[in-house]
Amino acid sequence: MKNPNFRKMIGSFAVELLIYSVLVVAYFLVVLRFLGEPLYRLFSSQLVVYALLALVLIVAQAVVLEAVTSFIMGLLGLDQVE
Repeated sequence: MKNPNFRKMIGSFAVELLIYSVLVVAYFLVVLRFLGEPLYRLFSSQLVVYALLALVLIVAQAVVLEAVTSFIMGLLGLDQVE
């Protein structure tokens, strides 16, 4: 635990985990609020379309979440561990 790079890496991981947590909860609440009913109707009527849309939403969420987190980590100066 005396390696300063290890401590910086752990601190960076903790901050990134916190950012991810906040963004995922916010994303969940936004999707639940605005897409909950339409997705449920789509699930009930056209299951294949729902499955494809769900996969698109998962991939889009991952890409956007990574971009936003990387941007925030860059602003905080925690994106570079030497």
